[in-house]
Amino acid sequence: MEVEYIIEKLGEYLGGIDVDKVKKTLMNKSTGVEKLIGIPISGDEDLEGLECLRIKAFINAYEEEEKRLIALYRELKTSGVAPSDMTSLKNKIRRIRKQLRVYKEMEKRCQTRRVSQAVDK
Repeated sequence: MEVEYIIEKLGEYLGGIDVDKVKKTLMNKSTGVEKLIGIPISGDEDLEGLECLRIKAFINAYEEEEKRLIALYRELKTSGVAPSDMTSLKNKIRRIRKQLRVYKEMEKRCQTRRVSQAVDK
């Protein structure tokens, strides 16, 4: 899932790499996917399901981080810190939100695949 997303978004910049070959290899061998997603896979478990769980975990972590940083920003703002002194904090919040958008887009793909698989069964 993440590999497909990266290939779609950055494929034109991955010069010299046979993207289709890498994608096929990862789909055929569970060890390649294990290395990418960092979750040991045993038996016939659903690889996409595991990836979706991992994506949800990242979303939860980034949402918590965003809440924490926004609370810090509000606290600093109420205590009278100048907005120009909080530019790095604003940039960090912006990066977190960007990552959240990426992972939420991936989560939407997980949901559409689950729906299509449920229809096929």
